[in-house]
Amino acid sequence: MSTRRSFRRPGRLRGLALVAGVLVVVAIGVFIGSALAPSHSDGQSGGGVASEGPAHVDNPLAGRITKVVGADASAARYGEEVAALEDFEENLAGEKISDLSPIPAARFQKPVKEYKAYAHGWIERTIRDAKALRITLAGGSRAGAQRAWEKAWGDYMHLGADYGLFGELEEELDGTAGGPRTSPSDPSFVGFRRLEWGLWTGRPLRSLSSYDDRLVHDLKRLRAAVPWVEIDALDYATRGHEIIEDAQRDLMSGMDVPWSHQGVLGTAAALASVEEVFHTLKPLLSGREDTEGEVGNWLLRLHRLFDSMRHRGSYPTLTQMGEREHEQFNGYVTGALGALQMVPSTLETELYKAPPSIGGKG
Repeated sequence: MSTRRSFRRPGRLRGLALVAGVLVVVAIGVFIGSALAPSHSDGQSGGGVASEGPAHVDNPLAGRITKVVGADASAARYGEEVAALEDFEENLAGEKISDLSPIPAARFQKPVKEYKAYAHGWIERTIRDAKALRITLAGGSRAGAQRAWEKAWGDYMHLGADYGLFGELEEELDGTAGGPRTSPSDPSFVGFRRLEWGLWTGRPLRSLSSYDDRLVHDLKRLRAAVPWVEIDALDYATRGHEIIEDAQRDLMSGMDVPWSHQGVLGTAAALASVEEVFHTLKPLLSGREDTEGEVGNWLLRLHRLFDSMRHRGSYPTLTQMGEREHEQFNGYVTGALGALQMVPSTLETELYKAPPSIGGKG
């Protein structure tokens, strides 16, 4: 006789076991929660466990602090002053501040002297270039004269750190004394820009010779003036930032080279002058925050970008420059300007009087 065997489906069995387990966990959670929950009873009988200690404790520091011991400023202003100090920027009075020990201004004498020697060398080269341009103008080759102008102007742009130091003489050399829209009939329209205008607008080459002679004369005046010009510490420390900023605005936009479109050539030369200024300042920057590393990194990126654009010894004109190169340039310039902006505060020459300590005057 056969015996009938009964069985349950495994899936259903596991489902029931899971439900039972969940119910047990929930029950335990409810029990623990009720045991730990503070009692809200007012002294009458009721369930729950009575909590220990007072139901509410007043904050002994409650209230708004308005005064800092030993400081004349309000607490809010004092906090902003300290934050400004920590941010390594300026205080609320617009004064440059630094948490680094100040550098004696006399230590800038060596970097400035080195820069002047650098400038003297490039002025000598530019004078020779301008004399060669005079010969080319007499030879009658416009293409040759344009190349000679580019050589002379490119060498002159290596003096980026000179700008603003020589007043009218610089304007005469640049050809900007009459403003950006100088008329050819304006007697102040001279220098490199006058020659650029004549060479790229088809003016007779021999008519430009007198302007080249004037250029050579003014370059010699500049050479004589460089040893005597005074450059203070803050001015020299900010020079690199200003050169790059001006190159981006005036050269890469084409505003200062409306006929030759040689903004890339001029900017590459200006970058070389920034690298020279940075080189002279490296001994002062060494070991002071990470400014030296940041500036060096971004200048190297710009330098490599310009090297990549140079083919057979020549840079492209602004109209020949590719869109990707424009984008890279703008990105690297943004980084370089941010790094160069750190230089003046890193090389601060004056001691900033720190805010008083929290505990009192000290």
